[in-house]
Amino acid sequence: FAMFYYYYYYYYLIIDRFWRLSLPDGSTRDHPLANPFGPLSPSLESIKLDPMLVIVRGSELMKDRIEDYVKRLKEEGKKIHCVVFKGKQHGFFTNEPFSEVGDKVLQELKNFITRNSDD
Repeated sequence: FAMFYYYYYYYYLIIDRFWRLSLPDGSTRDHPLANPFGPLSPSLESIKLDPMLVIVRGSELMKDRIEDYVKRLKEEGKKIHCVVFKGKQHGFFTNEPFSEVGDKVLQELKNFITRNSDD
């Protein structure tokens, strides 16, 4: 139980620090930059967005938030493709650029660009 508590305690400290560094002073996590579906955010339904590719590592700290983002954009009719690389850590592509997983990332990028080059 102690390791579980330790992990979540430091996880939230890290996430809180990231938000404080990323958002304008005095902002909360409901700021549109942090929460595009929050109460302070404009509706994205009528906004035309280009197709998006989201690449998520399997142990991403914000994986649940990213998956919700992808789901909600799809529900609004946006063209979005999400690829999860299970078991990978932050920076896996830059740390392993000439590896099998690096090749898979490049292939995903190539396929995405090819599929969406006429949009």
